[in-house]
Amino acid sequence: MLPKRPAVNHQVMHQINRAVLLDIVRKQPATTRAKLSDLTGLTRSAISNLVEELMRSDMIREVGQEESTVGRRGILLALNPDGGSVIAVKFNASSVQCALVNLAGGILWHDLVPLSDTDQAHVLGICRQLIERAMLQNDGARSLLGIGVAAPGLINNNGDMIYSEFMNWRDVSFRVAWQAEYGVPVSVDNLCSLAALGESRFGSAIADSHFVYIEIGYGAGAGIVINHQIYQGKNGMAGEVGYLQTYVDDVSSAPTDWQELVNIPNFLRIARRLIDSGCQTDLKGADLSFGALIRALRMSDPAACSALSELCRHLGMGLASLYNAFDIPVFILGGELGREYAACLQQLVRDTERFLVAQPPGGLDLRISRMQPDASLMGAAARVFDTVLIEPSLPVNI
Repeated sequence: MLPKRPAVNHQVMHQINRAVLLDIVRKQPATTRAKLSDLTGLTRSAISNLVEELMRSDMIREVGQEESTVGRRGILLALNPDGGSVIAVKFNASSVQCALVNLAGGILWHDLVPLSDTDQAHVLGICRQLIERAMLQNDGARSLLGIGVAAPGLINNNGDMIYSEFMNWRDVSFRVAWQAEYGVPVSVDNLCSLAALGESRFGSAIADSHFVYIEIGYGAGAGIVINHQIYQGKNGMAGEVGYLQTYVDDVSSAPTDWQELVNIPNFLRIARRLIDSGCQTDLKGADLSFGALIRALRMSDPAACSALSELCRHLGMGLASLYNAFDIPVFILGGELGREYAACLQQLVRDTERFLVAQPPGGLDLRISRMQPDASLMGAAARVFDTVLIEPSLPVNI
């Protein structure tokens, strides 16, 4: 007797087929019903039914006819930018950012609030204020598909913040409460992993199957992409490269965290030391701020340039360790300080190559993130879109 086969849940299959179709349309500039049938293996009638359903929901739309000189021209289909929106939030020790993003990744509204206090209630309160402002900007014009949050530190698979050194937070959980309050899915992920996702969806790494995004600000962390997938580890907490142990001078000294050598506080310390030692500069060491130091760097101030140059050796040592471990030669630098390494990128390549076990066949590829307004924000939006467009089990009316 043959074993009993499980029954097919036709509603689940319908949702899966719809998600597959949406994912294809999302990745194509424009395509036709016939091509969707060829790509999915679904019948023309099944594709037509799914397309009509998605058009009624404003998720996709007809955008003209394909170019053809033979036979009947097919009608092109594309994702409708106004068919949905996401609220993306990013916070770290220096600011809270929020953006309203449409289905095509377009920024509809954005704001940034500087932080002088990392008190948990204060920061989360600002996040909620910005979310509510984003909702007012959306004003029901588009279906709100969810809220994506990019947060610093260790974030587990449930979206709980286990630990954030520079926020001084432990065991903080707000995802479930926000989900109940706002009535939409809420995702919380590490900001570096999300920045890597943002670069792979909308930035300079769209064509790269392997790369490492490095965020450098008051701390340092990484988002690691392998075979176009974010590597987050068994518990979702991979990428905390800032805690790699290294030495400032030689092994006789005490080891220190790599992030302590490449972050904003050390940039300021080195600049003050150079100013105090008589380095030519217009800067004043006593009241030196990060903003003033960056402005001076962009004006090629000798002390600012020398301070960043000194950081290059420490940053290069860590990048080399990551290449030696993962065999990934593409690095994208972002964050408040990471983007400023554009001023000495060639030196950074040389300082990294000094510590490599072997040179990559095609050489190192070091890039500066150019994503606007922020790679992590765009990654937070992409995370929600990916979940909604690909995962059929979410309670979202698409």
